[in-house]
Amino acid sequence: MKIIVAIDGEESAQTALKHILDQKFSSDTEIHLIHVIVPGFADASVAGIPDVVALERQEEQGVLNKMANTLKESLNITATVDILTGDAADVIAKACKEFGADEAIVSSHGRHGFSRLWFGSVADEIVDAAPCTVVVLKMQHDGTLSAK
Repeated sequence: MKIIVAIDGEESAQTALKHILDQKFSSDTEIHLIHVIVPGFADASVAGIPDVVALERQEEQGVLNKMANTLKESLNITATVDILTGDAADVIAKACKEFGADEAIVSSHGRHGFSRLWFGSVADEIVDAAPCTVVVLKMQHDGTLSAK
């Protein structure tokens, strides 16, 4: 089985990791962990202002590497990691196609009401764009998780 796991920060990584460990995927499972940096105003560096894109890249690389190591130690699964740039849903869907993924795992903030209207749902966009099954995990504040 080939799985793309889209990670957006430590909480997202922990949610996805718990799900993967609970599923007990076999050691022949191929997992590709990705983080997508969405282009924006912070792309242009300005003297005296921290390079937030470089900081995000460095932080997320650490999260991805830590998760890959945990998968290797816990399930003997070798995971590849990548940091990509672009519209999150489009980039994740493209990664699924290129990797030949059977499944994509994404975490959702579970926004409701006005915040969902304002920010939209990247998870919904991924479900629509991906060529494979998408498992959406709702991040819980109490440390538990549930599949949508």
